[in-house]
Amino acid sequence: MKKFKEKAPGILSMAELKTPYGKFLYWLFFTLLSIVCITSVVPTIWTIVTAFKPTQEILGSEVTFFPKEMSFEIFKTRITESWAALHLENAIINTIVLSIGELFMTLAFDGLGGYVLSKLKPKGIKFVFTLVVWTMMLPTQIRMVPLYISWLHYPFAYDIGGVSLMNTYWPMWISAAANTFNVILFKNSFDMLSNSYVEAAKLDGCTNIGVLMRILFPLSMPIVIYVSIMQLSGSWANFFTPMLVLNSEKSTVPVKLLQLKSNTSIQINTYFMCMVFASLPTFLIFAVFQKQIMGGINVGGVKQ
Repeated sequence: MKKFKEKAPGILSMAELKTPYGKFLYWLFFTLLSIVCITSVVPTIWTIVTAFKPTQEILGSEVTFFPKEMSFEIFKTRITESWAALHLENAIINTIVLSIGELFMTLAFDGLGGYVLSKLKPKGIKFVFTLVVWTMMLPTQIRMVPLYISWLHYPFAYDIGGVSLMNTYWPMWISAAANTFNVILFKNSFDMLSNSYVEAAKLDGCTNIGVLMRILFPLSMPIVIYVSIMQLSGSWANFFTPMLVLNSEKSTVPVKLLQLKSNTSIQINTYFMCMVFASLPTFLIFAVFQKQIMGGINVGGVKQ
C-alpha cells in the first residue's frame, strides 16, 4: 500500500485506504485481480510445459504440472524435433505475406479515411460518418454470407471476366482496408491536430497524400504504432477468413494448426509445441510493445 502514496488520486484516496472500509475494498480488488491473473496465466504456462513433456508422461496415470526431467538439451531436442515434424515454413511465410499486406492496406486506406473525415470534410460527410459508425453495429455473422458471395463472384468483374477472389489474400486485404474501428481511431487522432498544419502544408504545395504521409502520420505516431501492432497481431491470429477462402497450399499458421489436429501421425506433445510456435509472435509483440499499445489506446480515446 506504500506505493499508493506515489500515485495520483483515483477511486480511493490515501485517507480512504486507511479506513476499515477502504482496506476491505483494497484487499477485495487485490484478490479479484489475482484470481483473474492466475486464471489467465495458468493455461498458457500449462500449454508451454506440456509441449516439453514426453508423450508417455502426458498420457500417463500420474498427473504432473511440470516435466519430471528438465534440462537445456531436452528442451532443445523437443524444439528441433517438433519443428522438423510440423513443417510450418510455408504457413509462416504465408502468414507473413498476409500480415504485411493487411498492414499496408490498413495504414493506406484507413488512415486516408480518417483524414477525409477529420480534415477534408466534403459535402455529406456527416451522412458518410453515420454509415461508417453504423457498420460497427452489424454483427460479423450477418456480414459473412454477403461477403463470401462477393469474394466468390466479385461484383461486375465476375460477369465480365469471371473474377473470383477465392484462394487469394485479397479478401483479407480488402477487409483490412475497410476497418471501421481503425478509421475512427485515425479520425479522433487527426481531430486533435490543428488545421493550421494542413493549411501551411498546402500553401507549400503539398498534396493531400503528402499532408497525410508527411504531416499527420508523424504527428500521430502513437496511433500509427498502435494500429500497426494490433493489425499485425490480429492478422497473425486470424483463423476464420483464411480457412474460408484459402486452400491448403496457402494456409496460414492458425489454419495449419487445425489441419495438424486431425493428423494422427503428430504426437500430442508436438501439437502443443505447434501451439507454442503459433502463439510466440503475438506474445512477443505484446511483451515488447505493451507501452505503445496502451499509449495508443489512451491517445485514441482523448479529444481536445
